[in-house]
Amino acid sequence: MPNTPLTQEQIAAIRSFINKRGFSTIEVEMEALDHMASKIEALLEENPDMNFDLAITKAHASFGIYGLSTLAESIEGSLLQRFKRQFFKELLSYFNSTKIFTPMALTALGYFLMTQYPPNDKGLLLRLGFLIYGFLLAIIPYYILRKGMKRWNKKSSFVKMSTYGLYITQFGFGQIFGIATETLYKSGSLTFPYVFVAGFVLTSLTIFINYDLMKWGIATVNEKWAKYMPEVAV
Repeated sequence: MPNTPLTQEQIAAIRSFINKRGFSTIEVEMEALDHMASKIEALLEENPDMNFDLAITKAHASFGIYGLSTLAESIEGSLLQRFKRQFFKELLSYFNSTKIFTPMALTALGYFLMTQYPPNDKGLLLRLGFLIYGFLLAIIPYYILRKGMKRWNKKSSFVKMSTYGLYITQFGFGQIFGIATETLYKSGSLTFPYVFVAGFVLTSLTIFINYDLMKWGIATVNEKWAKYMPEVAV
């Protein structure tokens, strides 16, 4: 937000103007607010006697025939790219820092569990086991971060993306590796142990990555955007 002489009441009026155009997520709202406030500040600096409502109208018109819609599309695209960069950052952190001990420990645990698998089972426990395991893992981070998730889930693009990512990856890995390991086990494939361990590690590791993304999404809203919304600030 620029260092502008606009009052809190004026900023609230701009936010109300923006929200009436359907930009309800915090990220888009604050970026649009930043652009609008900058333009309005410039207009009022040129003409201090200008009516504030007129300044809002002129600032909005300066974005072209589609107004803030084009700006919002650009902002939403940049938010997705930023989320992707953060995902890969969190992923790589488990292989280029002390966090590397996490996948190493998961590999050892996965191998141990594989050796304990009932030899007389027909593979049904594999499918159900991975599916239930993935489902339970999806619940844990949401429960831990439930306060922040409830506060921001319907208001923040980052929190929404991290939540959807959590459910999709955990359910997806649970299904994929459950079916794959069951099939390989029934066929007696020599690749079964490797796929089992890899499935356990990836299913488990995604929970840590998603948890980090959820924390990052909540912290980003709290620290960078919520300060402009004192009525909902943490």
